[in-house]
Amino acid sequence: MSATPTLERPVAPAGLDAATSGAPVTTRGSGLGWVFTAFFGVFGWATGLAKLSDNSFFWHLRTGEYILDHGIPHHDVFSYTAPGAKWVAQSWLAELTYALLYRGIGGIGIRLFVGAVGAGIGIITYRLALRLVHDRMVACGLTAAALAGIYTVWSERPLLIGVLFLVVLLWVVEVPESIVGRHPLVVVPVLMWLWANTHGTYQLGFAYLGLHLLGRWLDGSPPWTGRERRLLTGAVVAFAVVFVNPYGVELVTFPIDLLSRGEILSHIVEWKSPDFRQAWGIALAVWIGIYVFALARGRNRITRRDLVVTLPMLFLALWAVRNVAIAPLICLPVVARAFARDHERPSETSRRLVVAAVAVIVVAGFLIGFEATKEATFDTSTFPVKALNHVQRQQGLGTRLLTNDAAAGYVILRYAPAQKVFIDDRYDMYPSSVIYDYFTLSSGRTGWSRILDKYRIETIVWKRDTPLASLLDESRVWRRVYGDGVDAVWVRG
Repeated sequence: MSATPTLERPVAPAGLDAATSGAPVTTRGSGLGWVFTAFFGVFGWATGLAKLSDNSFFWHLRTGEYILDHGIPHHDVFSYTAPGAKWVAQSWLAELTYALLYRGIGGIGIRLFVGAVGAGIGIITYRLALRLVHDRMVACGLTAAALAGIYTVWSERPLLIGVLFLVVLLWVVEVPESIVGRHPLVVVPVLMWLWANTHGTYQLGFAYLGLHLLGRWLDGSPPWTGRERRLLTGAVVAFAVVFVNPYGVELVTFPIDLLSRGEILSHIVEWKSPDFRQAWGIALAVWIGIYVFALARGRNRITRRDLVVTLPMLFLALWAVRNVAIAPLICLPVVARAFARDHERPSETSRRLVVAAVAVIVVAGFLIGFEATKEATFDTSTFPVKALNHVQRQQGLGTRLLTNDAAAGYVILRYAPAQKVFIDDRYDMYPSSVIYDYFTLSSGRTGWSRILDKYRIETIVWKRDTPLASLLDESRVWRRVYGDGVDAVWVRG
C-alpha cells in the first residue's frame, strides 16, 4: 500500500515568493524519505555523541566555567606569556552553554547536546535536499556528499553549532514558502545574533545573504522589491543587532582581525588549503565533481544568482580547510535544483515497512545514546596525561611549563587556573612575538635555547620524536626526568 502523499506548496526559484512561481507541484516527504531522514538524524546524533577529545573544546569549556564564576573575560586568564592581553572570547555563548551543561548534568550533557546538534544538521540538510530535488534517492546522495565535508573535520567545537545555524539560514533563503522562509524579518536577525555570539563563521552567513541578493539583482529582481526587500531588511536589522554583545564592535570585527594575521594562520592546519590526499580534501574533490556535473548535465538551468553564490564559497573551501564544512552546504540547494524533477514520484514502499524501518533506526539511536551514558566523558589518549601526572607528583605544577599548543588545551581543562600555559591555539589573541617564538621552538630552529631562557621556562613536556626533544636530550642545561613511549619531561639542571 502506498504511503499517503503530503501536498506542499511549489518550490519557487531562490528568492521568489511561492505565489509567483506558477502551478503547484506535488511533493511527498513520506515513504523512503522518512527512512532517510531518520538515518541522517541518527547518524548525526551518533557522531555528535563521540567522547570529548578536541583540544580547542577543552579551553572553550574552561572558558565557559570562568564566565559562570567571574563573568565575561576581556583579558587572557590562561597563559603566562600574554597576561592581561586583550582577549575577545568570540564563542562566549557556546562556551557558556557547555559550562551550564557540564555543571548541571556532567560531561554527558555536553555529548547529548552535540549529538542533538548533529542530528539537527543531518535532518534539516536532508529535508532541504528532498524539498528541492523531489527525489528521495538523489536527495540522499547529495546530502551524504554535502555533509562529508563536515564529517571529516567533525569535533565538538562551536563551529558545529554555526553549521546548524547555516542550514537554518539556507531554509530561510532557498525555501521561501517554509515556516522560517515566510518570516525573514524575525528569523534572520535572531539567527544571526545567535550565530555571531557562537562562532566567527557568521560572517559567511552575511556573505551568503549579500551574494544571494546580488545574484537575484542580476537575474532581474532588485533588492528593493518583493521578497528580496524583506531579506535585505532582515539582513540589515541582523547586522545592527549583532553589535549588541559583551564586546561590542570588537566581536563583530573579530573574524576580520583574525584574517589580518594571514602569515601566522598559514602555519595552522585548518587555515591551509585542503590536501587532496586527506579525507577533507577527498570530500571536497567529490563535491566539486558533483557540482561541475550539475552545471554541465543537470536537468535544469543554473542561474546567474546560483553562480554568484556558489563560486566564491567553493573558492573559500579551496583556500582553507575550515571552510570545507560550509561551502558544500551552501552549494547544495543549487545542485539540488539542477537535478530536480517536476514532482516527487509516489512512494511504492509499504507504510508498515517504512514505520518499522524508522522505528528500528530511532531505537538504534536511543541505544547509542544509552551506551554513551555509560562511557567515560573524555578521551585524553592523544594528550601527555602520564607525563603531566609525573609533573604533578613532583610538585612541578605552577611552574613555567612548556607544552605544545594542543596539549595546552588539556592543561587548561585539567589544571587551570593553578597552571598557566605558554601558548594554546588562540592565535587571534597571543602577541605575534610569542607565536613566532613558539614556531621556533616547535621546529627546533636556531635560537630555541635563547627563547627558553627569555620566558624563564622551568619544565618542558614534549613529544619525544621531535627536533626539540633531540636538542633537549643533547643539552647540558636540560635534564630528562621522565619518558614513556610518546612523551617526556625535562627540567633545568
